[in-house]
Amino acid sequence: MAVSDVGDLAGQLARSWGRRDIQELLSDSAITIGAGSPTDAGRSWIAPTQVENPIALAGGIPDGPTVPVAELRESLLAVLAEERDDSMTYGGLLGFEGLRESVARRQSVIEGMDLSPENFTMHNGSSGALDNICNAFLNPGDIAIVEGPSFSGTVRTIRGHMADVVETSIDEQGTSVDGVKACIERAVADGKLVKFVYVIPDFHNPSGLTMSLNRRLELLDVCAEYGVMILEDAAYTELYYDEPPPPSMFSLSGGQGVLRMGSFSKIIATGTRVGWVEAIPEYIDALARVRFDMGNNPLVQRALARYVDSGALEPHVERMRALYALKCKTLSESLMEDCEPYIRFIRPEGGFFLWVECIGVGSAELADAAAEEGLMFPTGSFFFKDGFDADKSHFRLAFSNASVDDLELASKRMKAAFLRVAD
Repeated sequence: MAVSDVGDLAGQLARSWGRRDIQELLSDSAITIGAGSPTDAGRSWIAPTQVENPIALAGGIPDGPTVPVAELRESLLAVLAEERDDSMTYGGLLGFEGLRESVARRQSVIEGMDLSPENFTMHNGSSGALDNICNAFLNPGDIAIVEGPSFSGTVRTIRGHMADVVETSIDEQGTSVDGVKACIERAVADGKLVKFVYVIPDFHNPSGLTMSLNRRLELLDVCAEYGVMILEDAAYTELYYDEPPPPSMFSLSGGQGVLRMGSFSKIIATGTRVGWVEAIPEYIDALARVRFDMGNNPLVQRALARYVDSGALEPHVERMRALYALKCKTLSESLMEDCEPYIRFIRPEGGFFLWVECIGVGSAELADAAAEEGLMFPTGSFFFKDGFDADKSHFRLAFSNASVDDLELASKRMKAAFLRVAD
């Protein structure tokens, strides 16, 4: 074909493809799950243009100014200087062994267990860990039980594997075990298979609640009775303000029937994109069978291993605990001072989030009014599998990445929004 004919061909192809609808080519998965997490990167939180200093309490993101950039830079430069060749090739199937060793040593201390690298596989954040678990264990039509409310990204991932998502409620003690049992029994009656229950037991997203020890033991017992795995999302476990949460279900069970997901995203920065699955070797082997990513980011994993081994992570996490405790205190007390007649909430003991119930006002109406005041946040509907918050009264405030001054200002703007819409 002559070069002069290329333009004509391109025009013909454009006309031909222009008559087609890309929707006809989409997989069932793409049609089912939609686009992006509606609470973080997948939704644009843009204030009206006339508002100065818009404040978004939308995403669960660590405090930006305190990311340990200097230490991470030092670790990364050391890897490039001393491990250049190994860091520039494909990673191992389970992740860089040096980081698995570092995480195993650290988690052994945190959980009071004797863990080894064989108990860990590294992933592209905990979201990549969940996707690998779904690949290994879910078939189309299987059932996964989640809490309602829960992290919307998990619901998307499960649905992307063409499994059915069923919700159970939560209360101040955590996941409703009676609800889990009822979900399992209904599935059995319908001839369906429940593969796992996904829970966030520590400083839950979005509710901020922590599952009690008794509730953890009850959930382990019920799931063992029915042969249902537990996926324990530990993204926020280390970010307690005073006392650590109860022992993990992984440690309580000795790893039997439990896969625990962890991540550097919340304790360092989301941009690290490195998380892990902690499990007994039989589960790790099952995950390895369905991995096709050629090893995720060996350069960053090697740098993180050096950072962890340097001892710098522990004091960083301690500083983050104190900072998030201050931010939570500031927002909670400011809201009670400014908005007390209109709200109620349980103050969390760790994590990033405040889950607030409106009194006498719908959360969607409030969110619209707040946006006009320059304050953006997701309503509770984003955290239920079908986008349905039964009483339409909840919203989530993520205080982790806002300054203390902005949190105080956010409370004032919330008050102004309530005054706009309250009877």
